[in-house]
Amino acid sequence: MSFHKAAGLLQRGQKRLIVPNHQRLVWRRQSTFRYSIYNKNAEESKNGHYFSKALLTVVIPYTFYAIYVSTKASEEINKREELIKDCENKDFNSTLVKYSPLEILGRFANPFKEYRVLTAFEFFANRVFELFERNRGGIPIDSGSMDQLMPIHKPTWTNGDKFEGEDEAISTQLVENRNEVINSGTLANEKRVHTTWLGQSCNFVIYNGFKVLTDPLFSDFLIHETLGPKRITRMPAQIEEVPTPDIILVSHNHPDHLDFKSLEYWGLDGKKQPLWIVPKGLGEFMTEHKVANFIELSWWETLKVNKNGSTYYISCTPAMHWSGRSLIDTNRSLWCSFLLQHEANPILFHAGDTGYVWDLFKRISNRYGQGVKLALLPCGQYCPAWHQKPRHINPDEVLKIKDDLKARNVLGVHWGTFVLSGEYFREPKEKLEMLAEWTGVRDNCYCPELGKTITIE
Repeated sequence: MSFHKAAGLLQRGQKRLIVPNHQRLVWRRQSTFRYSIYNKNAEESKNGHYFSKALLTVVIPYTFYAIYVSTKASEEINKREELIKDCENKDFNSTLVKYSPLEILGRFANPFKEYRVLTAFEFFANRVFELFERNRGGIPIDSGSMDQLMPIHKPTWTNGDKFEGEDEAISTQLVENRNEVINSGTLANEKRVHTTWLGQSCNFVIYNGFKVLTDPLFSDFLIHETLGPKRITRMPAQIEEVPTPDIILVSHNHPDHLDFKSLEYWGLDGKKQPLWIVPKGLGEFMTEHKVANFIELSWWETLKVNKNGSTYYISCTPAMHWSGRSLIDTNRSLWCSFLLQHEANPILFHAGDTGYVWDLFKRISNRYGQGVKLALLPCGQYCPAWHQKPRHINPDEVLKIKDDLKARNVLGVHWGTFVLSGEYFREPKEKLEMLAEWTGVRDNCYCPELGKTITIE
């Protein structure tokens, strides 16, 4: 007798049935099975609903957005190429047309043919691939081996030279006449450059008593103490040990180029507040983090700085990269490189992060002068190439930029600090110095050691 038939008899008041235990067990199992199937189907239906909702509200709109941005950027690049096709090669007016900042739907975009839009799909796909890499970066297990591979020095900052005009205040003025930068008088007598690499793209540079800090980073982590990339090497100096810079150059707002500790230490809550020079659009972020003494610059804009009777020009120049500390603020602010001049002398080029553009750096040197005394160029984070090439240069491209700028000295930075890509952590140094040796420029193109102050005559 079936369960339903027996139940029906009971409901009609018929004689109570004596159901064997084994039959009760069968009924219970059948009922549980039917409930389980129902629950499973309901759960699958619910999950399918969430998936469809995510597909319709996020994935499909974002895909169309990415296609639109890529298409509009390509159209604008072609339009600019058409406008300058009859202009003199690398004339500055054509440079302004070709490589002025590009905005699409309220966000900045790259005006370079070499660039490929980085989508969230690609970004997260590469993060997934990284999970399957074993001993990523080839980091040695014991600290003794790491100390041998990556020596740490105590910075001297000037190698014995005295700071000139240590407490001298600086004055600034935005240059309205672009020609003032290149017609700034006769070449000044060059001074020594003292530079100390503190990890990633963070460098402390002193020239003629003028102190410059690039892309400040004094934290042991990028996202959180317990989550995300951690430093693989010790910091050569704590932030309290660093002399107060006159200016801080920030190329973009990625966490490995600007940390909260620096914002706090040299912001309104700190004892001293140097001048921050940041890319266009980053001002709101600076204000939110209690930094008031800052100036925003867009590409090809120049700030005139006077200190101790000397005049310096700091020009914001293009780079091929991107910005953002989260998905929400992606490309809301600009990214850039910087060129520092003393009078008419090109002294320092800070590239920040950039991919290689065949004529960009030639145009920069044509505008501000060839033969920059020191170029700080990133040489790491280039693997896998399919993912990294549009945004980072490799050691071979470092040498190309050296030639484009006619740079007299190049130091390779942006390596050996965090594991952010697939190459062996010392490969950027070994590869760059090997290529420099082959091309006969090893004495003027190499990677510094952490904390070691280098003096360039």
